[in-house]
Amino acid sequence: MKFARLGALAVATAAISFAGSASAIPISVAFNIFSTGAFAADTGDITTATTITSGAPNGVGAIVPGVNNISLTTFTPVTLLSSPGGLGALGVNVGNVFTKSFSTEFGTFLETLTVTSRTPGLNSLGVEAVGSIVQTVSLMGPTFDPTPVFWSAAYTQNPGASGGFQVNGSFNNSTTAPPSRVPEPTTLALVGLALTGLALARRSKKA
Repeated sequence: MKFARLGALAVATAAISFAGSASAIPISVAFNIFSTGAFAADTGDITTATTITSGAPNGVGAIVPGVNNISLTTFTPVTLLSSPGGLGALGVNVGNVFTKSFSTEFGTFLETLTVTSRTPGLNSLGVEAVGSIVQTVSLMGPTFDPTPVFWSAAYTQNPGASGGFQVNGSFNNSTTAPPSRVPEPTTLALVGLALTGLALARRSKKA
């Protein structure tokens, strides 16, 4: 009888411990970020830049459907910060560290990321980073565990109308898996033109 009571007590203690450890859940979210301001490379050339401004202010763009357990919404402001560089000026060399923060109805979330790869092209630069996302302030709902997070950025630089250069950028963010390389902004534009051309060609054939 005594052993049975001890066994029951052990089971109850284990259940309580398990419930406590399972109360927090991993963060699940995948989205891209849009920038409304101008991008700029500190050296004037994205292929040699040490920092590139993010075009702040920044906000949450498209969110992957079904991958969002933190109540993130589009147009949520996103703060990007690196040191050295400061607000919006992200380090783009391997080993550079930057942070990203935003808030939802569940609280404030902070990502700390380290650049793991840098891939320059003729007029382009691809950057990838990994790190973790944590819930720094909890307002309501569940408590979330620190979770690995992945980041990719693509920058392009093209001649501008005033004789200078225009820098474009696009960002992906995901806790579910390393995001595939972000299409370069110029590539996206070319794809759009190609689809438009196909649509026009089909219309002319029907006519």
